[in-house]
Amino acid sequence: MDNHAILIKKLTKIYPPNHKAIDELDLSVDNSEVMALLGPNGAGKTTTIRVCSTLSGFDSGQVMVGGLDVDIAPDKVRQTIGVVAQQTGIDYLLTGRENMRLQGHLYHMKKIDIDERIKELAEYFELTEQLDNIVTTYSGGIRRKLDIATALIHRPKILFLDEPTLGLDIRSRKVLWKHIEELNSNFGLTILLTTHYLEEADSLSDRVAIINSGKIQIIGTPDDLKNNIKGDSVVISFEKVDEKEQSFSYLAKQQGYIKDTVWEGNNLHLYVEAGAECVPKLMVLASQNHIEVNSLALSRPSLDDVFLKYTGSSMQGTPQETTDEWWKQWAGKGGQWQGKWNNNDNQDDSQENPTEESWQNKQWPSDIDQQNNSDQSSTEAQNNKQDDSWPDKDKWGK
Repeated sequence: MDNHAILIKKLTKIYPPNHKAIDELDLSVDNSEVMALLGPNGAGKTTTIRVCSTLSGFDSGQVMVGGLDVDIAPDKVRQTIGVVAQQTGIDYLLTGRENMRLQGHLYHMKKIDIDERIKELAEYFELTEQLDNIVTTYSGGIRRKLDIATALIHRPKILFLDEPTLGLDIRSRKVLWKHIEELNSNFGLTILLTTHYLEEADSLSDRVAIINSGKIQIIGTPDDLKNNIKGDSVVISFEKVDEKEQSFSYLAKQQGYIKDTVWEGNNLHLYVEAGAECVPKLMVLASQNHIEVNSLALSRPSLDDVFLKYTGSSMQGTPQETTDEWWKQWAGKGGQWQGKWNNNDNQDDSQENPTEESWQNKQWPSDIDQQNNSDQSSTEAQNNKQDDSWPDKDKWGK
């Protein structure tokens, strides 16, 4: 019997005009496994999850989720999975209970089953006290817990988490980590998550897959990946990188104790067998060649070193993707409001609490759209002005 909860073969996804977001990607996730997908922005993490969760089509390849082909049986796949997107899927203008009940109805669950499941999930995620409050009153951590609880209402076997702790403080992140660990260990849930937090991947995942340019670069347990980079990691920082610093990198490679070197901006990463013994030798080599060293750090290899080796950049230097304020999820998406929201975003701090005077002469977008027509007819309207009072209530009664 196939032990794969998720099996992806030669998956390719191309966005117009010719951007290959996923390039013949192969990936397998075992039943009851937690797999972390690590990669820089634009590497294809979110697109992979969207394809697996039937939210996006693809150009070639095969994707099996829960033993079902997403291209042939998408409806059955949706019954098997839960999805927590990077941007929240809950309605901020409903209560927590209403959100969960709505999700249950979407899955055609019976009312009694929905109510029992809401009680069960609210207790598990410690949401009982907030359950009947409107979501706009929730903190970020509580909203994210509700997001996950809502995705679990129909008891899925597989859970997709796209940046589940993005933007949360460290305390809220660790609370959420505990719940994710227990969902896997206590209930056998298969979890595929993307994350920017190396500690999160290290702590939660059974295996880590590093993705770059739409391809899986390497897969393994966190310990195996770190042990792959044998020895210690030495990071030398320079004020600037010119020919002298480049020549130092070349000289370092010639030393028998240096296994590998990687440049990242003004930082030179060197991988050595015995770091404590090599550091003095490196400083002597720098001094002999009149190289000024800003700082030097010695550590055991981390997932960040693995990430750097296979993507060419450090996770610590990778900007985090951001999410819009909750109200922007409904407004300003490309329509006539877009400029208004952008103007508000760029507003001077001194206008944060505008006075009544500052709002004078402001117009709504619909008024602006009609301004030319109204200006042209204003004189005629004044000359032919009629009584604009409300009609007599007797006329409304007829």
